[in-house]
Amino acid sequence: MSVLLGLIASPLARGAALVLVVLAALGGLYLKGRMEGRAACLAEGERDVLETISRADRARAAAERDGDAGRLREDDSFRRD
Repeated sequence: MSVLLGLIASPLARGAALVLVVLAALGGLYLKGRMEGRAACLAEGERDVLETISRADRARAAAERDGDAGRLREDDSFRRD
């Protein structure tokens, strides 16, 4: 017990403890930023997928609305035999 009290009273031990506390705090900030960054990346990917699905749905609806099955194709200068 007296050894522990001697370490607490020592300026070198207090400095080492302070360094450990600072390193632990920096490690915690790093991990927090990493987790938030991953969550933001996943959310952005999900938004992109939902936007692509929505765009495809709008294109499909426009094709059904504007398209006529009996209509001839527009001339695109490509010969189809």
